[in-house]
Amino acid sequence: TISHILQGKDNLNGDISKSPGAIDPSDLTDDVFNYIYRKAPMPKNSNIKPEILEKCKKEFRYWYPMDLRVSAKDLIPNHLTMALY
Repeated sequence: TISHILQGKDNLNGDISKSPGAIDPSDLTDDVFNYIYRKAPMPKNSNIKPEILEKCKKEFRYWYPMDLRVSAKDLIPNHLTMALY
């Protein structure tokens, strides 16, 4: 859901020059992911532009609103892990 925003195309090694927002993997802190996934406040000391973070959050909320469970109980750990990134 958000890898194309963070990494860009054909960038599996985290090359900053290929990232659309010039995002350094070391800037992906717990605060950043809490903002995107858990409705936490915008991180104050992040090197990632607020516009990029907001775009990631909207993208995740669009594809994974998590307001409807459509998986079998035994598959939830697998599907939820896949859904996060």
